[in-house]
Amino acid sequence: MDVGEAVEVYCAFEQTWTTGFVIADIRDEGYALRRLSDGSLLPAPTAPTDLRAIAPHHWSS
Repeated sequence: MDVGEAVEVYCAFEQTWTTGFVIADIRDEGYALRRLSDGSLLPAPTAPTDLRAIAPHHWSS
């Protein structure tokens, strides 16, 4: 995953994946994420195991 890539973040509390984040920086301690809704950086780095690329949607007619 690269800086600028939109990702889903795993929420252990709800056991779901959440959209609305983009990778802002890659650091030794994890990924710095920016919330798209307001542009805020999350206060703590996120582990690679808690991120996944947004799956493409396949639309059928």
